[in-house]
Amino acid sequence: MITAISLSRPSWKTMCHSMPKPSWLNALAVTLALTIGQFPAAPAMANSTDVVIDASSSSVASASSMATAKEVLGILNAARSKAGCGPLKINNKLMAAAKTHATNMAQKDFFGHANRDGSKFSKRVKRQGYKYRMVAENIAAGQASARQAANAWLSSAGHRRNILNCKLKETGVAVAYQANDKPIMGNSKPFYYYWVQVFASP
Repeated sequence: MITAISLSRPSWKTMCHSMPKPSWLNALAVTLALTIGQFPAAPAMANSTDVVIDASSSSVASASSMATAKEVLGILNAARSKAGCGPLKINNKLMAAAKTHATNMAQKDFFGHANRDGSKFSKRVKRQGYKYRMVAENIAAGQASARQAANAWLSSAGHRRNILNCKLKETGVAVAYQANDKPIMGNSKPFYYYWVQVFASP
């Protein structure tokens, strides 16, 4: 499993990496831990690198997207309850931000929090018109089901920390499937499935 953790705070940054488990029989549980940003900078404009979903046209997630998000949330909110946190609530703007990034990773053959142009998840959230005090993101690739993705995040210390952060109140979850996916990041097999969960406090 590969994880990278960074917190956006003045002059403080941490990253840690570990090697993937040698199991190709199941979907590769590659997860990249989320980044937390507090107090956003000035709003950013969308650019041609991003697949942009207009907040006004995506105010309601599709039934299948919502079902997937609810399945992930059922597992994660159970863990939050045990930790004394309230449940995360789905926000359609965060759903759109998550879908944008999942689609970009699947279609543009990369895996990371930053888009190909270097823009980060905080900009994706702002592009959807969501105003936040704190924002975070978890991503994963290769898990073929919502349960696998949720369990991979809960099994990773960095991802779990974000899931159990009681200050984060709202979320959006998305998966993008790329049938003709190509191997990336030095892997011999493609991931096919790209998962994103965005968390925020309004």
